[in-house]
Amino acid sequence: MSIPLDELPPAAAEAALRLRRELTRILGDDLVGLWVDGGTTFPDRPLVPGDLDVCAVVTNVTPEERDSKRWHDDPESRPARLLAAQQMLEAEHGRHIDAVYLLLEEMGRHERPGTAFDHTQRENRWAIVREHWLAGQYVHLLGHLPEDVVAPPRGEDTLRDLSREIEHLERHVYEGDAADPYEATFAMWNGSRVLHTLTTGNAVVSKRSAGDWALDHLPERWHPALHAAGRSYDGVAAAEDDEILRVTMPSFVAMIREQLPYATPRPPGYVPRWG
Repeated sequence: MSIPLDELPPAAAEAALRLRRELTRILGDDLVGLWVDGGTTFPDRPLVPGDLDVCAVVTNVTPEERDSKRWHDDPESRPARLLAAQQMLEAEHGRHIDAVYLLLEEMGRHERPGTAFDHTQRENRWAIVREHWLAGQYVHLLGHLPEDVVAPPRGEDTLRDLSREIEHLERHVYEGDAADPYEATFAMWNGSRVLHTLTTGNAVVSKRSAGDWALDHLPERWHPALHAAGRSYDGVAAAEDDEILRVTMPSFVAMIREQLPYATPRPPGYVPRWG
């Protein structure tokens, strides 16, 4: 059972319906599935509206359309028109639309599918997004349901995605992004989701719920930064919150990395090194 459209914030629902009309106009019958997923679908979404995450399932994509270098400078191509429509809606609704276009023919595999209009880009969280979809954490807008077109992820698929997510956080540490409150908040709460998944086996959790779970399970040394991330997530952080996040983010990410080798199975006598 998926989430009803009317459970989205009204502005998000309106943007989703407008996007559906634009995609249908451009793609016609080649748009065979469309759903909203991501943080907007959870009831504990941020007070400040975040991105609108959308997955569009398409078919009958030409080789030229899969090569972004070939269509980028052709405003009459379907991919360029889709991008223009998305940018128009972003300007109208004042929120970023993160639309991922996937090929129907590639979605039944365990391997990460390439994005429909840029074959060099892949869906990096393929196991995690499948877990969300198959748990009903999406709003159905058109066509196929996710459970019609994707296979349940294997345990090794999920662990691979979690490792890739940690690598993403480590790259932000390496590039000095701890000083960016947005990136530091993302690292604290997405890192909490990684820990939650490794510990509970459940990947279907919002950022805020993962942060609350971390407050209940991690030592107190991490609590100030987790509370600061919560205020930053809601757009009410103070300067001292930004500093707490800057100082804590690198060590928090390093702690998360230590957990991955012991994800499954836990060795006898294992004690999480969360201190």
